[in-house]
Amino acid sequence: MRCPRRKLNFRDLGGIPLLDGNGCVPKGLFCRSGKLSVLSKEDCARFLDKHRVGCVIDLRTPIEVCEFPDPLPEDVEYLQIPILKDAAVGITHETGSDPMTIIRNLRKHPEKLKEMVPDFNQLYRQTVTDDYSRKQLDHVVDVLRRNAEKGVCTLFHCTAGKDRTGIASMALLKSYGVSDEEIVRDYMRTNRNAFWATMKKCVAIALLTRNWSLVKTAYQSFMADKSLIVIALRNYEKSAD
Repeated sequence: MRCPRRKLNFRDLGGIPLLDGNGCVPKGLFCRSGKLSVLSKEDCARFLDKHRVGCVIDLRTPIEVCEFPDPLPEDVEYLQIPILKDAAVGITHETGSDPMTIIRNLRKHPEKLKEMVPDFNQLYRQTVTDDYSRKQLDHVVDVLRRNAEKGVCTLFHCTAGKDRTGIASMALLKSYGVSDEEIVRDYMRTNRNAFWATMKKCVAIALLTRNWSLVKTAYQSFMADKSLIVIALRNYEKSAD
């Protein structure tokens, strides 16, 4: 099996320094990634075993989970804790959760495609301030920390491992006392894994639609944007006051 770390947008959050200078986030306990359905059942089992993952938290909506379920081995605990309600997910609501399938189906209607792209500024703000989303986010952090106290490594993920996973990582790292600067740095690491996959998608979109405005919109949607996690950080702290 070729190493799927880049394909999964996978990384261990351990080793990130704490703001007070007294140590780092513990290694081998918190892993973040994109959806595991890109792996076969056998490869998924080997990958999780390699990283000693004992629990997987799925941040996706029931629609997404149904379409692309995680092929987990039976000995790994699975918890579905959706951060957003179905209606808030934008392109995952009603039309399915695979953006490239949506684009192929609506390639002759680029105006409809652009309408489906969520307002990411609003999405990041609401994820940390909406009552439902904040309750779910706090629950995720609580489970992560309780598992860590028991020595259980937990992998948490959404679809691409960028938006919902990035916000969950932010909340977890804040709970450990990590600086905003380090949180932003970790969030932007997604682009190391996302760049070439995004370029391939953008080329496909260009060939399908011949619409360069849509290509630009897609690029911005698939890549991590520093301003978004800053919005989440500011509103997360305000809502905690």
